[in-house]
Amino acid sequence: MSAGGDPPAPVRERIERAFARWGHRAYHRAWTTIGAVLLVAGALITQLPKIEIDTSTEGFLHEDDPVRVTYDAFRDQFGRDDRILIAIEPPQVFDLAFLEKLHALHEDIENEVPKLQEVTSLVNARHTRGEHDELIVGELLEDWPRTPEALATVEKLALGNPLYRNLLLSADGRVTTISIETDAYSSLGVEDDDFGGFGDTGDAAAAERRFITGAENAEIVEAIEAIVTRHQAPDFRIYTAGTPILVETLQRAMQTDMARFTLIAVAAIAGFLFLLFRRAGAVVLPLAVVILSLLCTLSIMAVAGAPIQIPTQILPSFLLAVGIGNSVHVFAIFFQRRRVGDDKEQAISFALGHSGLAIVMTSLTTAGGLVSFAAAELAPIAQFGIWAPVGVLLALVLTVVLLPALIAVFPMGAAPPAQEPESQATQRLLVRAGTFATDHATAIVLASAGLLAFSLVGAFQIRFSHYPVEWFPEGHYFRVSTERMDWKLKGSVFLEVLVDSGRENGLHEPALLDRIDDMRRHSLRIQMRDVYVGKTVSLVDVLKEIHQALNENRPEFHAIPRDRTLVAQELLLFENSGSDDLEDVVDPPFRVGRFTMKVPFVDAIQYAAFLEAIDRDFRQILGDGVGVTITGLLALLGRTFSAVIHSMAKTYLVAFLVITPLMVLLVGSLRIGLLSMIPNLTPILITLGVMGWFEIPLDGFTLLIGSIAIGLAVDDTIHFMHNFRRYYERSGDIRGSVRETLASTGQALLFTSLVLSTGFFLYMLASMRILFFFGLLTGFTIIVAFLADVLLAPALMTLVMRPRAVRTLDVEMSR
Repeated sequence: MSAGGDPPAPVRERIERAFARWGHRAYHRAWTTIGAVLLVAGALITQLPKIEIDTSTEGFLHEDDPVRVTYDAFRDQFGRDDRILIAIEPPQVFDLAFLEKLHALHEDIENEVPKLQEVTSLVNARHTRGEHDELIVGELLEDWPRTPEALATVEKLALGNPLYRNLLLSADGRVTTISIETDAYSSLGVEDDDFGGFGDTGDAAAAERRFITGAENAEIVEAIEAIVTRHQAPDFRIYTAGTPILVETLQRAMQTDMARFTLIAVAAIAGFLFLLFRRAGAVVLPLAVVILSLLCTLSIMAVAGAPIQIPTQILPSFLLAVGIGNSVHVFAIFFQRRRVGDDKEQAISFALGHSGLAIVMTSLTTAGGLVSFAAAELAPIAQFGIWAPVGVLLALVLTVVLLPALIAVFPMGAAPPAQEPESQATQRLLVRAGTFATDHATAIVLASAGLLAFSLVGAFQIRFSHYPVEWFPEGHYFRVSTERMDWKLKGSVFLEVLVDSGRENGLHEPALLDRIDDMRRHSLRIQMRDVYVGKTVSLVDVLKEIHQALNENRPEFHAIPRDRTLVAQELLLFENSGSDDLEDVVDPPFRVGRFTMKVPFVDAIQYAAFLEAIDRDFRQILGDGVGVTITGLLALLGRTFSAVIHSMAKTYLVAFLVITPLMVLLVGSLRIGLLSMIPNLTPILITLGVMGWFEIPLDGFTLLIGSIAIGLAVDDTIHFMHNFRRYYERSGDIRGSVRETLASTGQALLFTSLVLSTGFFLYMLASMRILFFFGLLTGFTIIVAFLADVLLAPALMTLVMRPRAVRTLDVEMSR
């Protein structure tokens, strides 16, 4: 670089000439180029059907995240903790007609739902009793009540069993539930063993097993929904909730929204292209390029085994909107040259020579901004940081390689007439905006500084959030069901605590069991904002039930036996009774016990302090020598919230560190490169201020806005600065250079900003509220970025740059 930070002009000229030469070559070898590109793309696209969708809660975390590793180990030992919960609210639970309906619903679930592990309701609820020193573990409705007296006995037993409360029955006895536990593992690829399990399987086979897939979860949920629809009635109101329902509901919304928004984005882009160029070729060819780049990107994801996840569902319409900008700049210059008399070959060559370098620069900076997401602690955000840049670079390659060849062979019609009146009006408006900015530079910079200061105050008021229930609109069936269960049954999600005694049969010790009971009492007293524990289940509950049954079912014996040997004997009697329920609360060596807490489904921001308190208090209660591990879905939600905060800080910093040196390098001036970051960062800070002032939370979607926006805002800035420097070096006149820049490039900048903002505004039509705010804010940010480029950037150039001696720059790119 020279002392002023500028690279030698011949370097840039040589690059521009190289692009111009490629334009001639692409014109003469058009069919060869088209055939080669389509051959490679066609081979990739054959893999597209293999792509999967993952909307699971654990999918928000990387596979090697310690919280997820612990959760996967928990599922290996105890199975899925994300149950499907069905609540039924009849006029009266203990009514013979209702119990018959409940029995029919229970049986249909058992007979028709695939991959069932266990179904639990009042129909088969465990009822433990003692008769003549014998322990009998049966079912509450094993002897079906036929008379009012028998029904009254059942009601008394159910309401008197503390284990049923807020698990199978609401505290007021008005709502009952069916709990559905499904297999933790997928059955895909698992074949029956003709040797009945003999042979070398074991650890290797277990290591290859996959947890249940999205497709299998969909089968389960669809079967349950069909059954619920059949049984739903005014006097038999049914609510369904639980994470499996949430996952499938999100997946359906994603599939619907992705297909709808991709089509709408294509239609919107086609409309804008036609309005700008008034030529069929200028509509069809750019769309062909961006759609092909999108299909290739999704196909590469399928080959790599990368699923589409909740945040990455924006990828299709995002790549369509971003990729179209490259073609717009090529066509804008192509038609300008056609209007002055160039033939098709000359116009293609000049367009690539004029805009090729700027297109490469904008694509690299956009990809650089997106790559920042790859460092995110949220797995879907990190995936977006890998595949969005791949898509952007594919769109770049296809624009430079394929688009000129397509223009060469596609009938473009006669040279278009002079600019339409509305086009001339737009151009005049942009030039006037630039003139206003240069004439009032100081006022614009001061006003911008004031607005940024106000926005900064708002940005410090932003609250973080991860609340999947509120992603759905009020009145949505899943949201209504979840809120109903949280109210009537004191929770709908589960926190798991593993208590490791440190030795085999350690959970036979009455002293340790007492401390676990202390955990129960303590947890039921905790309430932190909207988080409380509505129910706990552990080995202690089963043991108390056994001890009471073996002591003539007397309530005063609902307690922990005081002798270690007696504990072991009673647990052995329970196992010998034929029940396998101990597997749900303790491991076979009786070393590790499972302590389950049911809590309401609230914003994950509230879980962080709750989880810290539980971990701290339980360790204090259990004392030294006893291990405590927090896991389960609630722990995943809490970790996801933490990852949102860390990911924001990390991705925004990485985006800035990646894009700033790229701007300096690609613009070719240290001073201009650093100055250009001001209009790039301005829209992000203003948007964060809007979020803070209007109490819009920062979540897994709105987190994307900053790095996406800076990557896109840089595009317009590069085109402005690239052309500004061209004209500035030629004339040395700042005001005139701004005017010429906006006269030649301004319309393309305006069009790409309109396309991008419209592409994001479309998400305001989404079925999920989280997408509404993402689309609104990202579209708003892009508009602010455009205004910053046509007002703030010229004002900064006016104040910082000085008129200079003219150096003739005569680059004949059409050679």
